[in-house]
Amino acid sequence: MSGDGATEQAAEYVPEKVKKAEKKLEENPYDLDAWSILIREAQNQPIDKARKTYERLVAQFPSSGRFWKLYIEAEVTILFYFFLYHCSIHCSDRKQVRNIAS
Repeated sequence: MSGDGATEQAAEYVPEKVKKAEKKLEENPYDLDAWSILIREAQNQPIDKARKTYERLVAQFPSSGRFWKLYIEAEVTILFYFFLYHCSIHCSDRKQVRNIAS
């Protein structure tokens, strides 16, 4: 087994609680306890991995402002950090960057 295969396996690891939650959602797509587990997991993932969960969530509960807010906050957070990083490299006025971040 090459080092790449081990890396791929580690990257694809899915916690048992997430597998159980997915199984529950197959039986009942409105199971809020199962969704809570998936939301917590998504909140600990990079947005590119979590986005699929958030999209499923808002598709299942399209009128839930709470769930849309979670999704939007996850997207905005990554954009905010990207902006800060970009400005820290390219902005001539570092004080301006600190003001934006506060």
